[in-house]
Amino acid sequence: MIKIKIIGLFLFPVLLNAQDFSRKGRFAVDFNKGCSPLTVNISEFDAFGTVTRTYFYSVGSSSTNAATFTYNVPGTYQIVQVVGVDNIEDKTDTLEIQVFESLKPSIEMTRCNNFEVFIQSTDTYYDAIRVYFTTADSVTLNTDESSSFAFGSENIQTIRLKGLFSNADEVCNVFLEEFKPVSQTIPSEITDASIKESCQNVYDLYLTINAFDSLTNYRVKLNQSSESMLYDGFVDTVSIVIRDIPFETDDFCLSVESFDPCAGDTRSGRAFCGSPTTLSLSPFESLYSTYNESGIYINLDNVSSGSFAIQRRFEGGNFENRTIVNGSFEDPVGSISRKYFYKIDYIDNCGSTLFNAETHPPHLDAVPVADNQYQITFSPSQNSLGSSENDIYQIGKTTEPVSNSTFDLILSSDDGIPRQFLTAQSTYATDEILRSNTLTLAYEFVVYVPAAFTPNEDGLNDTLDFYGLPAGNAKINIYSKWGQILYSSVDVEDGWDGIISGSVAPEGTYLYEIVFETTDGNLLKQKGTFVLINK
Repeated sequence: MIKIKIIGLFLFPVLLNAQDFSRKGRFAVDFNKGCSPLTVNISEFDAFGTVTRTYFYSVGSSSTNAATFTYNVPGTYQIVQVVGVDNIEDKTDTLEIQVFESLKPSIEMTRCNNFEVFIQSTDTYYDAIRVYFTTADSVTLNTDESSSFAFGSENIQTIRLKGLFSNADEVCNVFLEEFKPVSQTIPSEITDASIKESCQNVYDLYLTINAFDSLTNYRVKLNQSSESMLYDGFVDTVSIVIRDIPFETDDFCLSVESFDPCAGDTRSGRAFCGSPTTLSLSPFESLYSTYNESGIYINLDNVSSGSFAIQRRFEGGNFENRTIVNGSFEDPVGSISRKYFYKIDYIDNCGSTLFNAETHPPHLDAVPVADNQYQITFSPSQNSLGSSENDIYQIGKTTEPVSNSTFDLILSSDDGIPRQFLTAQSTYATDEILRSNTLTLAYEFVVYVPAAFTPNEDGLNDTLDFYGLPAGNAKINIYSKWGQILYSSVDVEDGWDGIISGSVAPEGTYLYEIVFETTDGNLLKQKGTFVLINK
């Protein structure tokens, strides 16, 4: 059974037996529009009798007396007729032919209850389309017209579609659509919903449904002080975003209905209700920053509308524009010894700043208080995760934290570890672990050299000794104040007794240079001056 519903106001009648005439009416074809390959048959209507009639079927083509021609390539052509009559001034007549590619007609096909199908023509390519529900049941639809048909069972059906140009009913190709009728459409259930403010006082609905049928018409409704239709159409995903909904900041209920356009009936799924406290309006619910292998990672909510404008400064500096993103961001910072701060604005699609926040990762700082002694300071992170447990570790020495706040660290060469690596981490109830920068502190080898010595064999300060040299290779050089080398030795443990060429060097100021190897293989050099005193 076919039911037809006219939605459009303009109808284009299909005349199956009409002909299209030339400009002067001397000849006609069955149809002047159609799909390729298009064959035209010329009928002659002039009163010239038995004269020669020559035809040109396109620009540049050869002349022919044939009254039949096939156009294989889409395009616009002109048939030119030339009659062999001497006593008339205008011997030519023309007729335009339009040849189109055979394309599948555009339709919307909707599943209805009781094994029915609803088809609406959305096609603007053809003058009309023909829908064949069965070999015996068909209907012609103009643009925006619709029709329904009941198949009577759930067996898979093949619906045939054909485009129509003018009166060319049998010219264009037939296209097939498979359809599975159902006895009853099933509405979808809402599994999650949130409403977010995309612009100031402009709200978007983010909806998740449990399932969908791509051929079922769904309607999403919002019920507050009044009922609003938010969406009416097909869906192709379980995640639906509906922009700029009419929303009151009050309790609300949402429902998804399946609509049967054949009967005009709806079936509604279970309502999903919420309150303003369940609205997720802030995009900074999970804001934090932490160090990683690439630099500093800033965790942000991914937003499908609007953007984040990120500014950065280091301690003592001013904020500078960094980037604009739609979600989390990695900042490849240059120096991890600096303390970095971030200011983030959430900008809606209308260009207004709705929210802003600041964040910085945990940070360790080392301030020298004496030779090879530092005060280690820990600064906790600024984020939206709440309170945390903070621990500072010495990497490579122990797996246990050495502190959770400020402490003093003294570096020593006795443990054979010339460098210490410190890092900190903050652990939150959300199981997030934020990591600080890593401090690298190197033991500075300082060799103590007396300011003066007296090589007079009185048993006191008779040699220039070098204290604090690490075990390993070393060399000392002694220079005059003009840079002339006076003494060189690798036996640094014995010091220098002040002897040059068998005699005690003259009293005065001299220069020394010590070249030595540290326990980790680095070659260091220390220079200075001393005074030789003769008494």
